[in-house]
Amino acid sequence: MAAIVLVSLFAVVSSAASASGISMGTTGPAASTSFANGQSNIFAVDNSGTLWSKSVIGGSGTWNSVGGICTSSPAAVSWGTTTRVDVFVRGSNGAVYQRTYNGGWSSWYSLGGQLAPNTGPAVASWSAGRLDVFAEGTNGALYHKWWNGATWSAWESLGGTLTASPAAASPSTGVVDVFARGSDGAVWQRAYNHGWSSWTSLGGHVLAGTGPAVSQDLWVIVQGTNNQLWQNIAGAYGAHWASVGVTPPQALSSSSPGATLTVSDHTLVCFTSTSGQVWYGIHDVTGLISQWTSAGSPP
Repeated sequence: MAAIVLVSLFAVVSSAASASGISMGTTGPAASTSFANGQSNIFAVDNSGTLWSKSVIGGSGTWNSVGGICTSSPAAVSWGTTTRVDVFVRGSNGAVYQRTYNGGWSSWYSLGGQLAPNTGPAVASWSAGRLDVFAEGTNGALYHKWWNGATWSAWESLGGTLTASPAAASPSTGVVDVFARGSDGAVWQRAYNHGWSSWTSLGGHVLAGTGPAVSQDLWVIVQGTNNQLWQNIAGAYGAHWASVGVTPPQALSSSSPGATLTVSDHTLVCFTSTSGQVWYGIHDVTGLISQWTSAGSPP
């Protein structure tokens, strides 16, 4: 992962996304929490590539269409103490698209870029007015683009050799941690805190084609090569990975999990099963999941 490949930045693509016909089984869910109203939402893609949202804590608890044509797992975040939610996907032209909920949904907006096939973006926010988006480029390197409250930056390369969608979270103001599956199948981490750190390995054996998930308290969740969910708290345990708790009631699909921190400061983990259902569980006080709940499938 430490090897850096220098290439030109993502090519900007502005054309609208078109029908893709992807299968939900190849995409995993994303999750976000609004700390203004305590609502945790799960986002998932249906068989036609349409994005859907469902409130699993607070809200109506029904699936609602967000639209779009997605060719990857989504990424979502709610910034600061607002009810705003920003969601990001890979469109059928390979570019990153953004849609924002702030009392109503905005139109889809292209951030350009060219993502590697079968990979999706990651997003983190350390305060209101700040968004950090990450993606695997077509050369396998990690790319970064950020919103400063007024404008988007250009894409920059952070190097590395990724083999699946990245994940990102901000544990505190001015700090962002990003995680990815490296060419050795392990989880690698890079952090920003007044400058970017080097890549650090957290070890592990992540199922090929899937990437990690991470919550704001830096619990990292992966699907292992044994098709079970494993967790580590951002290297606090070194390369030691532990089970997330009780075994999921249905087999996991070959897709990345999702994670978010709830308003009660517990990590919510979600995944898509081989049946197409979305399941979620929440850490108890011991940091384990003792129960899984079905969120069903988008209509």
